[in-house]
Amino acid sequence: MASDEEPASHQSVVIQALVGALSDSSDAVREAATISLCKDARGSAHVILDCCLTSLRTVKRRGGQVAVHRSSVLNVMARTIRDMERMQLSEDKIKSMVKISFAEMTSCKDLDSSWEHAASSLLVAVCCQMPSLVMEEIFLQLVGGSVPVLALVQALAEFSTIDAVQFVPHMKGVLSRVLPLLGGIKDAQKKTFADAFACWSAGMIVYVEKYPSAPYLGPDMQALLHSAFDLFLGRWLLARDAKVSLATVEALAQMFPLINKIQLKSALPKLVPSILSVYKKDSSNCFPVTHALHMLLEVVLPSGQPMLEFQAVVSILNTILPMASIYSRKERNGEASAILKNFNEVATCFVIIGTAFPEDLFNYLLSRLNAKEMEASLGVFLILKHLLPRLATSWNGKRSTLLEAVKVSLQEPNLNLRKALAELVAIMSAVGFLQQDNDRIFLEFLVKQSAITDSEVKILHSQQEALEIALGTRNAEIHQNHLRLKVGFVSPSELRVVSDKILYLLASTTPHMEELMWPFLLKVLIPPCFTGAIATLCKCICEIIKRKNGKGEPVYVDYRLQPDVPRPEEVLGRLIVLLQNPHARNHLAASILTALLNMSSLFPTAVQLLWEDEIPKLKAYISDSEDDSWQQETWEEMILHLLSESVDVISSSEWTMSMANALSGHYCLYEGDNQHCAFLHRCLGVVLSKVDNRSFVREKIATMYRQSNVADTANRLGLAMGMGLVAASHLDTVLEKLKDVLEKESRRTITRFLASFFAQREKDVDNIYAALALMYGYAASYAPSTVIEARIDKLVGTNVLSRLLDVKSAAAKQAVITAINLLGQAVIKAGAHGVPFPLKRRDTMLDYVMTLMVSQTSSYVLATQSLLEADSLRTQNLAINACTTLVSVEPKLTSASRDRILEATLRFYTLPAEPAPVVDSVLSDLTNLLCVILRTSGEDGKSRADQVHHLLNSLDQYISSQVDHHRERACMSVLALLREFRTFCTAGCSHLFLSLCLLYKVVSGTPLLPSRDALILGKRVMMYLPRCADVSSLIRKSSAQIIDLLFSIALTLPKLGGSSSMESRQVSFGALSSLEELIAVSKWDSTAELAGTLQQIVGAVSILLTNDEYVSALQYCNTAICDIIPQCGEGATFAVKQLILERGNQLGERDIPTITQSLFKAATSVAEVGRRQKVLETVCSLAQETQSRIVMSELLAAAVREAQVKDSLKHKGSWPIDEAFKAFANHVDLALPFLDYLVSVLDQTPVLKDDTDKNEQSSHAPHTIDYFPIAAVRALTTAFRVGGDPIRKALEQRYATVFCALLLQIGGSHGTTGLDKQASRDIILAFKTFCRFVGDLDMENVVDSSIDELLTEGYWIKAVGKIAHCVALTHPKKVGAICNLLWPVLKRDYVFQRIAAAAALSEYVKTSRGTADVLEQLVGVLSRHIGDESPVVRRLCVEGLVQVPHDDMAQYAPQVLGVIVTLIDDDVESVSYAAVQGLPLVLEITTEETVVPVLLNLCVRLRSLQTRESVHMRAASFGALGTLSAFATGSQLDAFLEQMHSILPRVLLHINDEDSSVRQACKTTFKRIAPLLQAEELKHVARLDCKESDNRLYYDAFLKEITRHLITRFSDRLDTYLSCAIQAFDSPWPRVQANAVSFVAFMLSQLEDQRSSSIYVPQVVTLLMRAVENSPSQIVRARSAWALGVLLEQLKLSSSFSGDVLAGCT
Repeated sequence: MASDEEPASHQSVVIQALVGALSDSSDAVREAATISLCKDARGSAHVILDCCLTSLRTVKRRGGQVAVHRSSVLNVMARTIRDMERMQLSEDKIKSMVKISFAEMTSCKDLDSSWEHAASSLLVAVCCQMPSLVMEEIFLQLVGGSVPVLALVQALAEFSTIDAVQFVPHMKGVLSRVLPLLGGIKDAQKKTFADAFACWSAGMIVYVEKYPSAPYLGPDMQALLHSAFDLFLGRWLLARDAKVSLATVEALAQMFPLINKIQLKSALPKLVPSILSVYKKDSSNCFPVTHALHMLLEVVLPSGQPMLEFQAVVSILNTILPMASIYSRKERNGEASAILKNFNEVATCFVIIGTAFPEDLFNYLLSRLNAKEMEASLGVFLILKHLLPRLATSWNGKRSTLLEAVKVSLQEPNLNLRKALAELVAIMSAVGFLQQDNDRIFLEFLVKQSAITDSEVKILHSQQEALEIALGTRNAEIHQNHLRLKVGFVSPSELRVVSDKILYLLASTTPHMEELMWPFLLKVLIPPCFTGAIATLCKCICEIIKRKNGKGEPVYVDYRLQPDVPRPEEVLGRLIVLLQNPHARNHLAASILTALLNMSSLFPTAVQLLWEDEIPKLKAYISDSEDDSWQQETWEEMILHLLSESVDVISSSEWTMSMANALSGHYCLYEGDNQHCAFLHRCLGVVLSKVDNRSFVREKIATMYRQSNVADTANRLGLAMGMGLVAASHLDTVLEKLKDVLEKESRRTITRFLASFFAQREKDVDNIYAALALMYGYAASYAPSTVIEARIDKLVGTNVLSRLLDVKSAAAKQAVITAINLLGQAVIKAGAHGVPFPLKRRDTMLDYVMTLMVSQTSSYVLATQSLLEADSLRTQNLAINACTTLVSVEPKLTSASRDRILEATLRFYTLPAEPAPVVDSVLSDLTNLLCVILRTSGEDGKSRADQVHHLLNSLDQYISSQVDHHRERACMSVLALLREFRTFCTAGCSHLFLSLCLLYKVVSGTPLLPSRDALILGKRVMMYLPRCADVSSLIRKSSAQIIDLLFSIALTLPKLGGSSSMESRQVSFGALSSLEELIAVSKWDSTAELAGTLQQIVGAVSILLTNDEYVSALQYCNTAICDIIPQCGEGATFAVKQLILERGNQLGERDIPTITQSLFKAATSVAEVGRRQKVLETVCSLAQETQSRIVMSELLAAAVREAQVKDSLKHKGSWPIDEAFKAFANHVDLALPFLDYLVSVLDQTPVLKDDTDKNEQSSHAPHTIDYFPIAAVRALTTAFRVGGDPIRKALEQRYATVFCALLLQIGGSHGTTGLDKQASRDIILAFKTFCRFVGDLDMENVVDSSIDELLTEGYWIKAVGKIAHCVALTHPKKVGAICNLLWPVLKRDYVFQRIAAAAALSEYVKTSRGTADVLEQLVGVLSRHIGDESPVVRRLCVEGLVQVPHDDMAQYAPQVLGVIVTLIDDDVESVSYAAVQGLPLVLEITTEETVVPVLLNLCVRLRSLQTRESVHMRAASFGALGTLSAFATGSQLDAFLEQMHSILPRVLLHINDEDSSVRQACKTTFKRIAPLLQAEELKHVARLDCKESDNRLYYDAFLKEITRHLITRFSDRLDTYLSCAIQAFDSPWPRVQANAVSFVAFMLSQLEDQRSSSIYVPQVVTLLMRAVENSPSQIVRARSAWALGVLLEQLKLSSSFSGDVLAGCT
């Protein structure tokens, strides 16, 4: 080990450089230097400390990084000393370190800076080494030194915390020197001293715990502590600065166990108020105060010998009691843990006081509770909850006093208080404080909290949000107390949940509470204020009954002793109504049903058996039903059924009347709750239907009406249904009541008149009339069928209903319509029960419904409205249902009534899609209405056919609508109508029916079945065929079904003019069967099968249509083809074409012109090009299948006129005449002449020509465009799209000429100024269609995706090459002709044409396999032009030459390698890069004999390219070098290895290059050259580690391993390696510099040759130190610092490396 006086060695130079790096601005560099220094802290501790001391002495104290540097150096020194063994430093060294620490503390002006902390850490580290010596120095400084006392105090506090055992023996000296200083320190420093005293006291406590028998508090120490205690208590505790006060409190808290009890007792009168005053001064941080009080009370209130009287503790209680209330708040900003800690301290204080003074504390808490201060009361409840389990024995005699005091707070509105009180009730019940009957008030309190409704929750939540907004930040106090009284920090839902749990726990786990809770819980079931707690109460009742049953006790209620307990009927009536809402909170319905089942012993025995069977079914229905599938009406019917069955099995009129009385008395429980009130009406109606006493019933229905709220829809409906239920047994009584109500309202004529002036009164009248209407309707619905005929006639005949029509609101209209519907259903029900009768005033009732449906008021909703009100739609829906009901009854519907209904209802097909449920219901009911109209029409076939024809015609406008859902609705209605009509027609299949039809025709002259011609199938089929191709799968399928139904009906009907032959009918039936099977098996949702499905449908239709129907269908095709839906129009076009192809030869000469005109009209009307093209194809088919001259004459005339009026230069879209040309060009008889003409025009006239009319033209003058050539280009584009054989033959003859002309034109356009871009785009568009025609999809994609790019620099050359490549692949036989045309172009003056030709020829080189003549000429031509003036041409030539096919490369390799050698160092980097990139391609397939002559030449040239800026060039040059290594054999091997050894470090460094492509190239090259070095270790490393080198850690491991092997295997090459790596220190890439540093460091650290070390270590260390000091890159500085650490750790530097080197470096 070096001694302290050892002179600076070579190690100190490196270490000092690292220490200098500690002042670097980069955190990474400082961290690397720190790590390097600390690595060898144990082995080189003295050197590190000496260098750090030198750095601290020599570095100037200037601004900037001085603080960073010195703090880093001090931290390194501190860490180094901590790692040293005890007594390893000499006294002189320690004194020197102490002086350094003192000096740094003195220099640092900011006591809270990292610099000061570092100096303090150094001092503490030295203290841990030799505490006695250091403490003496500190004592000297404390007495009169220059070091800031505050810094020393902080250091001593840190020393006490780190090593209390060594500090405490010196504590006396510390206190004796610090205490005299306390009187003169500044206020800002007092906190630091107080914190230090807290640490020292805590350290002493730790020391005592470790050495309990050691003397530590002698008289002198006690005197010092007492002095500090008195100072803190007398002055500092009352300081103005709150931070000082809190720090003093903390210090006193740690000193309490150390102070003599006598002195502490004498100080208590002043101590306690002083501590409390600190809290009053700053209440934001309570924990120091409460902790101090906790520590104080533990000392002064020991068990059995309290040092304080209770009166002295009261002030403490008054202060900390409000703190307890803070625990109940919902804290934000992460303060919850701090508040919990503070509450634990407060609670501990109360436990200590309560243990010492149990009775006094009890009285104090009650007194504070009676003070009615919210904060205090809340604190009392929380403390009582904490103390009761611990002091229950001491407070057992205070039970009644406590309960009476707590009762006073039961009405408090604050939620915090109520929650705390609820929890206190739970604790009181657990310790047995709740025993007497009058204690049930606490149970009632819990029930009240559990009954908080959702509406109250929302209100309280809004108040709480207002509180939070008002409070704002933590210190905001705006209206704080006032708002807390209302809301608090507890949410109402939280309070409700807590109360639920407490009630359930009391009922289930506290047996002694059973007497208090039963039957008290039955009483709280009834009051409406407890409705929200019903579910919890039911669960509690079940638990109590289960316990009673378990003990064998009977479940009963002695109503003589407890008359205030509700009777079973009242309980049943209450719970049965609440079952109406099964999804209420806490599974209300399931809880009620379970409670009823458990309480069944309170009811008659017969009910128990019924409930045991029925209630589980109801519970299962609730649990099985999901929210989206819930049926509320079914559920309510199940409840009413249970009630009805219960009343029946009891079979007691007295009990039934009692039940009715109970229900009628419960109306007051549901004020404002219309849903439950409505259900109560129905429950009471069920019970009253079981009563025989008419006067009793009359009284109760009067009560029902009086208690109802007819203004509410639900309540009104419930009242009507309840009256209907009563009418089932007491119809006359109910009608009498309704008559009285109606007459009473009718007598108020003046009120009706004034209603027009008072809207509110108008609403009241509407509500009453709506209720009356519904009550009449339900009375008729529930009444016996045998007695309603006369009453309905009387009701309609006396105009009772008409008096109800004058209503305004939508709800009232709905009620009246519902009533009319119920009357009609009553007639239908009577017929079903065998009591049929006609509704004589049916038309009158229809008029009533129509009046309400088509009202002149604003409530009627027009069909064109985009957003419909649900109420209005509901009105229309009910009206449609009512019409359906009235149409269904006798007598038959008249035509006038039918037309009026259709006029009013068909407009509903145009309703918008939303709201979907209501609209769907309206449309479904409308379809049902149409079917009922058809079903109830005339008996004979003609009237039915006319009726269905009329209905279908009415729906046609919606079948062809533009809106999808309009068509869907109409199709579904048509489908339903045809099914209804088929039901009538197919009834004639039986022989008996045919006989009856014949008899009926003979008698009446009118057949029962219509004829087939009456269906007008041609028009009908052409109407629905387009729909088979609709965008909607539903429409497609329904349209096919419609067509199937039409033909199914047609085949059952007779045909005028005689019947068809048996064979024809069999074919038709076969086609119909095929159509039906197709509909059944087709996947209508799949669009892929749409064409095939439509074709099969058309095929079947073609067979099923008669000749007349076929001609009629084609004549109506114009409308179908021009369908507003494009897909439908296309489908119609396809269908017409198929019909023409299959049966076109049956058309007569007079039919063709009409059909042709229809098709031409369709073609003219269709705007879309695609559809128009298909129409023209259909025209061609018509011409082919019929007399083509007629069709083509019309078409040619139209084509000539079209060509004469169009301006081709301004028309940017495709011409209609072009579409006609395309259509007829596809025909074998028309395509060839047409395309020959277009090609000849293109050959004879250039596309672009100069304007020869001008004598002077500048080079920038724009070219003029000839009309015909442009037209020819566009026509050629159309011709290429045809794809017929004649065009293909013509193109094959002119393929090379056309291709070369277009290709060169693309290139030439870049050299011509002022070229019309639109004309060029047209040429390129022709090229694209040409590509598509020849089937070269790749070429088409190139052109199609790059139309705009082909006109600009940078992309078009590559595109030309791709185009040429595509031609070579698709038309290899054409390449020779193309090349013959392109070779002369390389000699032209136009550079862009030469570039285009070179690009194409370059591509043809690699595709010329098997064409020796062509390849030979290509290589020769490209080789001759490598000296072209254009670098682009040179580049393209070399790119083409290196792509000579593998089989032919051996022949041309010398020539190609010569070109590469020539161009590899070209002045233009793109040319050079192309040569380098192509070199591996040539080397892979050439022979050794060819490469050996140029091997070294290439190697040298590649070395010069590896340092280029371009990453692509570097990657290519490294990769080419690796490929070149395969030819290093024989005589060239040694020379090549010399080159490789000189390049190897560069390869290794660039394996971690910044660019991924360079990294990969270097990895590959290294793997290839490693075997040549004949070192198995290197090959192994290359295979395993090189792949991981992208990561810095992996790369370092890789370098370390590879350098180790290089040293072992090639020690004679070390100079070469190190020289190359050291040269890389000047690399332009920082990462490569860092890699070079790592390489050199690893190599030198593992080098054992002292000679080499003595040569390179001085140079490397000098460079590294310079890099650490001066490198602009932080990665280089950090890596250099790390490298110095590696050398410092593992390498013993040469003795020749002296301090002169450092002098030279610096």
